[in-house]
Amino acid sequence: EVEGRRLPKQHSNNVSEPKVIMKLDVEGLEFKVFPDLLTTGALCNNIYFLMGEFHYAAGNHNYYPMNVTSDGKHVLKDRKEGRKMARDMLHLIDVTDTCMMRYSLADDESYHKDPHDLPSPK
Repeated sequence: EVEGRRLPKQHSNNVSEPKVIMKLDVEGLEFKVFPDLLTTGALCNNIYFLMGEFHYAAGNHNYYPMNVTSDGKHVLKDRKEGRKMARDMLHLIDVTDTCMMRYSLADDESYHKDPHDLPSPK
């Protein structure tokens, strides 16, 4: 079961910027993508809600050891280090008062079972 909530209806006299909802499921590259989104400010300033997963749990592909920087200076040796890095990055978001982004680590893969077509651009 995937946790969900209704987005508030926008009133015509209360115009605001569009909300960006992002699904991040990049099969192990989240340890490279997430820090970049965090340090550039994109996560806290532009993304309203993020749903995704970090691939450190048993049963995921073994992505370790993994270079997280192009120069190879920062390497995650194993799942334990991956789990710690994920927790540390999410903790930064949790304790930063100015960060508007919220997240869910529920990885929703149920879209392929949905009988309804996805909306198409008009």
